[in-house]
Amino acid sequence: MYDWRTYWSNQPSWPEPDPAAVLNLERTQRVLPTGYAGQLEWLARPFMRWMIDGWRQELREESREEPVVVAPYPYLAPWVRSVPRNRLVYYNLDAYRLYRPERAEWIRKREEELVEQAGLTICLAQTQVEALKDRHPAQANRIEHFPLGVLDSFLNPHPDRDPDPGTIGYVGNLSDRVDWKLVRSVVEECSDLQFVFAGGLDEIETGGEKSAWRKHRAAAFQQPNVEHLGRIPQDDVTELYWNCAVNWIPYDTDHPFNQAACPTKIMDGIASGRPVVSTPVPECELYSAWITTVDESDKLGQILRQRAKNSTAHSIERQIKFARKHTWNQRASTLRAMLDVRSDSKTYV
Repeated sequence: MYDWRTYWSNQPSWPEPDPAAVLNLERTQRVLPTGYAGQLEWLARPFMRWMIDGWRQELREESREEPVVVAPYPYLAPWVRSVPRNRLVYYNLDAYRLYRPERAEWIRKREEELVEQAGLTICLAQTQVEALKDRHPAQANRIEHFPLGVLDSFLNPHPDRDPDPGTIGYVGNLSDRVDWKLVRSVVEECSDLQFVFAGGLDEIETGGEKSAWRKHRAAAFQQPNVEHLGRIPQDDVTELYWNCAVNWIPYDTDHPFNQAACPTKIMDGIASGRPVVSTPVPECELYSAWITTVDESDKLGQILRQRAKNSTAHSIERQIKFARKHTWNQRASTLRAMLDVRSDSKTYV
C-alpha cells in the first residue's frame, strides 16, 4: 500500500513472477490518501479493516481454511485486530523506529501490539530477535529468526570456473550504509586489485553533498582500480557475483540500520561459491564458516588479496550446498513448519 504522494514521486513497480515457478499468486497494490497510516489513520481504519477482512473472506471461501495474515509493518496493527492469533504473523524486517525518530514512541506502541497479538513473530535479523525478546519476555517462545533466503537463479551452476582474476565485487546500495572511509583506504592501498561497484547514486541519502561519506565515496570512485557500473539489470547481478573473485560487504558497523539488518548480500554472496568478506556486521558474523569478517584496513587489504588469489581453494561444493538449504523454497517450508507448530490446521493460504 502506498500513499498518493509516495506513489507518484517514486512510481514503484514489481517484476512479474515466473508463472511456472509461482502458482496462485495475486498481487494487489492500493494507492491511498496521504496520511492514511499516520495522522488520518483513525479515519482510514474502518476502510482498512474492511479491505483486509474482505481479502480474508475471499481466501476463506476458496480454501475453506482461515488464512494466515502476514503483517510486515507496525502501522498495520489496528487493522488486523480481528485476525485470530494463530493466523497472524508479524514479519519484522527492520528497526522501524529508525525511519521516523520523531514518531518512535508511536511506532513502538504499534509494534508492541503486533508482537502481543501475533501467534508468531519472525525477524530477518538475529539482533531484532534479541531486542524483541528483551522487550517481550512473555512472548519469547513465539519470536523466531527468519533470515533472508536466496533465489535459485543465484546458485552458481559452474563455481569451478575461474573468476576474473583479482576482482572484488559489491552489489547494492551506495549510500551512507557503506563505510566509504574504509573503502577509500582499501582501494588506495590495494592498487593491484580491481574493485567493481554496481548500484545507483540517486537513492535518498543523508548528509547532503558536502557530507564526509560522499567525499570519501567520490575519492574512491576516482581511483584507477575502481569501476562503478551504476544500476545494472537484475539478470546481470548473478554474473557479477559469479565473475568476481571475492564478494565484499563493506558496511559501516556503527550505522544503526546495519546493526539491525539482514543484508541480501549474505546469501547471494554465499550462493556464488566465491569467498565473501565483510565488516563485522552482526548478521554476517552468524555465517563465520562462509564469511570472513574484518574491518581494519591494513588487515582487510591482506585478506582481500589472499581470497582473490585463492578464490577456488576453499570448499566451494560445501558452500553451494549450504546455500541450497536456504533458497526461498526452503525458507517457505521452514515458515510452514513454524506455523504448523502453532495451529491445529495444516493447510495455509
